[in-house]
Parts: sequence; structure tokens; C-alpha cells
Amino acid sequence: MSDANGAIRRGAVRASLRDLSHLLRIVGKPRWATPALLALGFLSSLAETLGITLILLFLYLVSDRITETGNGLQGRALGLAISWFGSPTRLAFAILLLILARGALALLYSLISSSIGERISERVRNLVHEQYLRVAFGHIQRHEQSQLMEVLGTESWLVAQAYGAVTRLIINSCSIFVFAVFLFTISWKILVIAAIGSIAISAILRIFSRPARDLGHQVKKIHQSLGEHMLMTLQALRTIRAYGQEALHQRRFVQSSAAARKASLSMIRLSSWIGPTTEIGYLGMLGAIVLVSGWWHISFEVTLAAVALLYRLQPHTQEFESNLLFLAQLQPQLRSVLEMVQSEDKEYPSQGTIALENLNASIVFEHVSFGYDQNTPVLTDLSFEIPAGETTALIGASGAGKTTIVNLLLRLYEPTSGDIKIDGTRLQDIRRDDWLSKIAVTGQDVDLVEGTVTDNIRMAKADAAEEEIIVAARSAGVASFVEDLPEQYDTWIGQEGLRFSGGQRQRIGLARAVLRNPDFLILDEATNALDTALEDQVRRAIDRQLGKRTTLLITHRVETARDAANVIWIENGKVNSQGPASLVVPQYQRRQHEIVRDSDAEDKGR
Repeated sequence: MSDANGAIRRGAVRASLRDLSHLLRIVGKPRWATPALLALGFLSSLAETLGITLILLFLYLVSDRITETGNGLQGRALGLAISWFGSPTRLAFAILLLILARGALALLYSLISSSIGERISERVRNLVHEQYLRVAFGHIQRHEQSQLMEVLGTESWLVAQAYGAVTRLIINSCSIFVFAVFLFTISWKILVIAAIGSIAISAILRIFSRPARDLGHQVKKIHQSLGEHMLMTLQALRTIRAYGQEALHQRRFVQSSAAARKASLSMIRLSSWIGPTTEIGYLGMLGAIVLVSGWWHISFEVTLAAVALLYRLQPHTQEFESNLLFLAQLQPQLRSVLEMVQSEDKEYPSQGTIALENLNASIVFEHVSFGYDQNTPVLTDLSFEIPAGETTALIGASGAGKTTIVNLLLRLYEPTSGDIKIDGTRLQDIRRDDWLSKIAVTGQDVDLVEGTVTDNIRMAKADAAEEEIIVAARSAGVASFVEDLPEQYDTWIGQEGLRFSGGQRQRIGLARAVLRNPDFLILDEATNALDTALEDQVRRAIDRQLGKRTTLLITHRVETARDAANVIWIENGKVNSQGPASLVVPQYQRRQHEIVRDSDAEDKGR
């Protein structure tokens, strides 16, 4: 069992070291960091060991037992040291200096390791966050929000802790080697006993290896589950209260929270065994050394010095075992962070190379097909044109593929086949930043964020002046309800803007689009929460502010589509009809009437 547990621990630790090495290569760290930390740690251990050894020499001097040192290695070393220091006073002063030096080295190590650790944490966090923003949108959509939050908010911080554990492992190993050398100088017999005892203690501690690895996976899953409950509560708070589900969700959260507590306690209990096990093992080993020293006629001073060395070695051995266990526990988290930050297995949107000054002619879909997965096509062989400087309406039933068309225009996804061309140039070849700078989009699902009204409107133009924001807000009808509030545009809108009505949130989204002053305006059911009169009023104000420009109007209101110069009817991911509103809208209306009639007939037949 010990061999199996040892193999498990070695495997988990090797996996953690491998993942950490890859992470540090990706994240980067100062080249001097590891050598500096190792040097400081080694010098600190050397100062501690020298201090304990000089205490042995001090005991020989004050007890006037120099003649008992003999002519062996120990005797020659002590004789050389005594001739160097000469007197107990100088020796005591040297011991004091070593104690001060060790304290200074430990302080310097702590300051430098903290600085490097925080720098590593910062870089990992920044890199994970950058991946969320740069990687293909579809890749992010395949992950649960709770998992993304866990990686960024919790697991990214553990990389620095893992690096600290590795450096301490190396320092502990150096310390153990230095202590062993000095112990060999004092008595090789005692060193043999100490080695056998240390191997036995390490073998006992291997029992904790399998539980440590399993607990690491368990804690990761439980924390992700707890994060899911947190997100659900915060994101669906209004719905939960509206349906009176508070008790149910509180019960689920309490269960998840209890599981997290139990897992954390199990981890703490497992780690807590290392200290007592190591101390009891060393106590037995020290007792054996004292007992055997009498049989082997080892002097009291040598035995005392060996016991002191081993007593000071015990924290290094305990820390060594604790860090091994910690690395075994961290393996799932390090793997999760590595999988998120490495770029080899991910797709990234094409940035394009061709500059785009203005949208002059048209946006053309040429035989475009797309599916969110290979087996479920959403769009099939779409071909249509959005002329520049005109309003084109996109109509169709819910689920027809209208929002997917918007997602393709926003470069959130790439077509599976076919091309989207802007003034004759493939969209993928146009510089992404140039294209997106020409677009503004607002829709029925307005993405409002925690912040003020000003913060949300300014998302369209980060450097917008206060006057620009007010002009855009008044054009979109925001001023009519915001300027009556006590804090006006500095009003905090709450999570997802739930302090405002659906129509008010849509008007904030419209103000954002107006502030952008785009060449291409996409209105995705952007006014469906407004009554007809208010919709007409807002549309006229926006037209006055923006003037004539390319607009894609996605709507289910036939009255709104009638005002468009061109209408495209999408049905089941295909173009059913396109052309002037006078031609397409009547066809669409007839189809809707047929659907309603057939549905009524089915209801009567039941």
C-alpha cells in the first residue's frame, strides 16, 4: 500500500510540476527570481546549521573538554574552529552574528518571495482575463460561467502558491543536505540512525497521498458547484422571488455550502496529520539516538549537538512533506489554469489585414451556412444584400436564425461555409478593429453592466465627453426618465439594469448606439418593449441625430418593417423571400395567417 501511495503522490507531484513549468513559461517571471530565492534559502539554512555547530564548539570550550575531541574528522574540524575563534567570547559573538544573519536572510527571502508571488498571480490573472476576451467566442460559450469564474477568481491565484511550494521544496532539500553534512562531521553513526528514521517517517506520510489527490479533484468540483449557485442567485434574483422559490434556492445553497465546508475540513485534517506525525517520528528517533549514544560511547556534547541539529531539521522535513502534499492537491487546479491560458488548442478570431475607411457599397452574404455544432445547421446557403445608406429589415419567426446573422456580422462566429463581403472584400480579411469600430448594435437583450447610466452609455465610446453622452441619451429618450432621478446620469442601475423597466433599458442601449455614431447600425428588436407612439418618437429622434446610414432592422412588427427600403424574410435558416417591403411584407403576413389558422384547426381537432 505504501508503494502504491508513493507512486500516486509522485505521479500527482510530477504532474503539478510539469503543469507549473508550462504555466511559468507562458506567464513569464524574472530570470533572477528562482536563483535569488534558492540562494537566500540556502544561505539561511547554512547560517542556522553553522550556528548550531558553533554552539557545540562553545560547549567544548566552556566545559574545557577540548582534549576529548580526538584526532578524527570531528576532532580536526573542532580543532581548526577553536584555533580560529580562540576564546568563548569571540565564539559567542560569532553565534550572535549568525543568528542575526539568518534573521536578515529570512526577512529578505520573505520580501522577495512575496513580491515575485504577487507578480506571478497578477500575470496569470491578466493572461486568463485576456484569453476570455481574445479566444473565439464559441470556445467561451462551451464553458460554464461558474467554471470561468473559478479559474479567474480563485485558481489563478494558486499558481504563485505552487511556485512558492516548489522553491521551498528545493530549499528544504538543500537544508536537509547541509544538515546531513554537518551531522556526518559530528557523528556518522548518528547520521545513519537519522537517515533510517527519516525514511520511515516519509513512508508513513505516503499514506496521505491518494486522499490528497482525490480531495483536490473533489474540492474543485464542489467550489464550481457553489459558484453555480452564487451566479444563479445573483442573476435570477428577480425570477426566484417572483415565483416564491427563495426557500428552495436557500436549501440548495446551504447543501452546496455544507459540502464545501466538509471538503475544506477534510483537506485541513489531512494536512494537519503531517505535523504531529513528523514530530512524533522525530521524537522517537531522538530517543533512539540518545539511547544508542550511550552504547556507542558518543560524548554528551556530540549527542546534544546532534539532537539540536535534528530538532532544527524537523521543521524543514515537515515543510518538505507538507509542500509535496500541497502540490499533489493542487494538480487539478493547475491543470485547469493551464488549459485556459495555453493557446495551442484554441481558435482565435482572424484579425484581418485590410483597412476599412468607410462602408460605401453593400454588405453581401454569399451562400453562407453556419451551425453551432456540426450536426445542427442554423443557417443554410444564405445569400442576400444589405445596401449601404439604406434601412434593411430582417423578419422571421423566433428561432429562424436572425440573431445568428447578427452574431456573424459582429465577428463572434465565422461562417461554416460561404463568405460575407464588405464592399467586395471578405469580412475575415478586413481588420477586425476597423470593422467593429464602424458598427453599433443594440437589441432586446440589452447587455447592461453594474455601474451608472453614464458608465453603460460610455461603453460604446470610452473617451466620450459628458456633453456627448447627454446628447445621445436625449436622442434615445433616456433623458425623459433619468434626468428626473436625484443623481440623474450618475444613478446606479443595479445588476443588469433591473432597477429600470424593459423599455427604459432598451433606450439606454439605443443611447449607447447613438453615441457610437456608426456607419452600420444594427437594431435587433431594439424597440419591442416600447409602445408604438414612443417607438416612432425615438426612431425619429435617432434619425435626426444619425442621419441617413446603413441600418439592419430586426423586428417582428410588420408595421416597423414597412418603413424599410428592403426586407429579407428568414425562415428555418434560409432566405424565403427578399425585396421591397411592398412585396415581401404581404407574403410574410399571409404566412403568419396560415400558421395561426393551422394552429387553431389543430386545437379544434383535439
